[in-house]
Amino acid sequence: MATERDVGRTDATGPAAAGGACTVSVSADPPDWSEALAARPHSTLFHDPRWGQVMAAAYGSRPRYLTAERAGRTVGLLPLVGQRSLLVGSHLASLPYFDAAGLVADDAAAADALLVQARAEMDALGARWVELRQESPIAGLRPGVPGLRPGVAGSLPLRTDKVTLRLALPPDPQVLWKKLNAKVRNQIRKAQGDGQKAVLGGAELVDEFHGLYVRTMRDLGSPPHSRRFFRLIADRFAAVVRIHVVRSGDRPMAASLTLTDHHAVRVPWAASDWRFRQSCANMLLYWSMLEEACLRAAPAFDFGRSTRDSGTYRFKAQWGAEEAPLYWHYLVPEGGEAPELRPESPKFRLAAAVWRRLPLWVVRLLGPRIIGGLS
Repeated sequence: MATERDVGRTDATGPAAAGGACTVSVSADPPDWSEALAARPHSTLFHDPRWGQVMAAAYGSRPRYLTAERAGRTVGLLPLVGQRSLLVGSHLASLPYFDAAGLVADDAAAADALLVQARAEMDALGARWVELRQESPIAGLRPGVPGLRPGVAGSLPLRTDKVTLRLALPPDPQVLWKKLNAKVRNQIRKAQGDGQKAVLGGAELVDEFHGLYVRTMRDLGSPPHSRRFFRLIADRFAAVVRIHVVRSGDRPMAASLTLTDHHAVRVPWAASDWRFRQSCANMLLYWSMLEEACLRAAPAFDFGRSTRDSGTYRFKAQWGAEEAPLYWHYLVPEGGEAPELRPESPKFRLAAAVWRRLPLWVVRLLGPRIIGGLS
């Protein structure tokens, strides 16, 4: 694959590079990070280089894979995806659409080298920022305080308004059932009593899932992903993808797509037809995911990110999930500021209000063209 610059190199020197100087290679083609990721328990499924391929195939995004090495040994890595949008301009993210998949580094010197190269990629692409989504703060930064990291010519503001919610799982789903409060159990029983059935599958359920997902995103005022995006995920990650669908007769009522790694079963996308919200299909959907995760001996269930104290936050918390903070750092040019991308901002509130009024066929057509440039 042709690239603007197939390989870039950067050296981290000075006090910040106490671990020794590193070189960073940059590739547009997915490198073999399998051994490096397996040796680093904090890495997740979302560090897999195949995500860059999925986003490139679905939306024309431009992946950049940064690998830090010292004495022939991998000491850090960072997957980046370049995006262009008429709404927010050019930017890079690690990783679009997911909660956390930022840099993985063995020491501060490796982290510095990756950040220096990320800054170079930002400049080369004319991007407005680099977004680094982390499960823990990048070492050396004070949470909530914009500042300079030693050795990096740029600021790294920190956003902490998003959290994910996680539930530790027992191996026996009946143990979990008994821990649920009576209201939650009664809502699940209501859906079951109405004859709703939960089915589990893979790629063959993408169409049912996507139909519900598009309607849900329209009702939320957000652009949806394309059907092709989910088909690519189901194909490239077939071993870890599960699609759950709750049906009433032949009518799909709620659906979700889960991904599993050694940390948790994760649900990045879930949808339900709110015209039938009194049916409690959404409750049966989540119980089917939790039950299956227990039976697969997953250590935890990750409900995905929410804004603290929002409606979705409270929905997830009712299952007993506890919040885990997310740390989204922004590498911006000198004198630049972190982007204002909060959905509660006046600009996005107006756009969401208009979006909710659109016919589904328009949402299905335009949504992927918009979300392909957003992270």
